[in-house]
Amino acid sequence: MFEANNSIQKTVDYITKSYLRNVMQIAVFYTGTNKIYGINISKIQTFLIKDNVVITKTPSSQESDIVVGVIDLRGEVITVVNLDKWIGEEEVDESEYKIIIVCNYNERKIGILVKDIIKIEEKQSDELKLPSGNDPKISYVTEVEIERGDKEEEELCIIFDAEKLLYDVNVKGSNTIYDVDSIDDLPPVISSKYLLVAEDSKTVINKLREFFDKIMVKYEIYENGEELLNRLEKLNPEDIGLVITDIEMPIKNGYQVIKYIKDSPKYKDVPVVSLTSMTNMGVSDKVSKLGALDLVNKSDLKTLYKYIKTYMEKDDNEKH
Repeated sequence: MFEANNSIQKTVDYITKSYLRNVMQIAVFYTGTNKIYGINISKIQTFLIKDNVVITKTPSSQESDIVVGVIDLRGEVITVVNLDKWIGEEEVDESEYKIIIVCNYNERKIGILVKDIIKIEEKQSDELKLPSGNDPKISYVTEVEIERGDKEEEELCIIFDAEKLLYDVNVKGSNTIYDVDSIDDLPPVISSKYLLVAEDSKTVINKLREFFDKIMVKYEIYENGEELLNRLEKLNPEDIGLVITDIEMPIKNGYQVIKYIKDSPKYKDVPVVSLTSMTNMGVSDKVSKLGALDLVNKSDLKTLYKYIKTYMEKDDNEKH
């Protein structure tokens, strides 16, 4: 099983216990242009006061207006990006940014410049709504209460697609979801069964399609857990080789997908793997207790391939 080795991340996860209550805790913040955005707290390593760190310009920061530079966090060099520029907002004075949110996605660290942290908000999966447009930079939206003078008003909070941000900033490494084009030595998967996948990030979906096409597996991808379960119920269990589910999704999240399958007398033997960019022990513990085979990080395509080949081909080759 995947295990996080970062003590700060462990502390954040086990103190909040949000994974036990089946809610998502969102750190809500202002961008430099006062837009309200949010990020899953399970993906946050730490918050830094910008004035307390040194941001060093690099060649990459000169080539891209998204990259501000790098910081040294206890000996680890981390790229810092300007979220406003990435989402297409007008440039503001650097003094407007007070906080750097250091995030851990797929074992890749990135720092995000923000104006201020507003609050921590808890949301159920059904409170996360898919955006009406087709902006690949937005995962979903939700409503949060923001203090305005002497009263609170409900306002729209955008949860950005960090996978798209990482891809645009080119925070890569070998054998990650973003490096599918470099993987050429994997034998094809020989199976007539279906591989069912729930994943809400358009960037990850595109990369998964490339990966699945390379290994020649029969797959279907759905953008939330409810759509996957609706499809599941139309298939016989023996026709499903493997279910792969993201955790953080709107409408029905990955926990709900795993629980539904494992509580179902008909589908309980269908193998399930969780595929996530959240690198914390709480998530790993919960998917294991719910009955999933494993939690696989999106940085680990070879482990994902191992599960796909093993369970898609299991018993199937005997029929041919």
